[in-house]
Formats: sequence, C-alpha cells, structure tokens
Amino acid sequence: MNMITYLEDQINFLTEQVNDAKKQNNEMMRVMTESRRDEAAHILEAIHSGQITTL
Repeated sequence: MNMITYLEDQINFLTEQVNDAKKQNNEMMRVMTESRRDEAAHILEAIHSGQITTL
C-alpha cells in the first residue's frame, strides 16, 4: 500500500469516526478523531502540492 492510499483510507475511516462521535454527543472522541483526520488531510495535501516529495 502506498502512502497516498493509506492516508485516503485513514481520512475516510476517521471521518466515519467523527460522524459517529457527533451522533453519540461524545465531544472528546470527536475532537481526537477530527484532529487526527485533519493532520492526515494536511499531509495528503502537502504530498499533492509537492511540498513533500520523499519519505
């Protein structure tokens, strides 16, 4: 699995977790998963924009 696929899978999974946390009114879980999702999205964006070219 390459890094882009991994990050996309993580973003999708964490988005589901954020939505579940919102439905359950679990603020702590929402904040934790949203933070991880945003971090993965920023890394993916940096890869796509060419800021990250090697790992």
